[in-house]
Amino acid sequence: TLCGADMLIKYINIPQDLWGGIYQTGSSVICNPPVTDTDIDYVIYTNKEDKLDTFLKSKGYTKSCAEEEEYDLDNEGFSCYRLNNINLIITTDREWYLKWVLATKVARKLNLKVKADRVMLFKAILYGEAPF
Repeated sequence: TLCGADMLIKYINIPQDLWGGIYQTGSSVICNPPVTDTDIDYVIYTNKEDKLDTFLKSKGYTKSCAEEEEYDLDNEGFSCYRLNNINLIITTDREWYLKWVLATKVARKLNLKVKADRVMLFKAILYGEAPF
């Protein structure tokens, strides 16, 4: 399977020195069959947040968080950028990035089609919360 960077390059080619990890996430890859009328989401780990911010804005992305509302997450340690239906979730916390990737893999394996179930799983893995 293609890694996140190979998939994202269809939409934007982020210089390799600006990121340490890119992974496709969200219902477009978690659900089977995939949700087609939704944003295409990627989580990105960077240790060069200012340079990445400048690069993304130069390509027309605006800082805006749809994922924050969708997953009802605490907006700490990450920010979002969007252009059309592409949503980039940016973090400088490598552990948080790896947890997001893990949550995506588990949600995909379980084929969590119900949004509330995905939210519960992500909150459990990212924040150690059991929201029930």
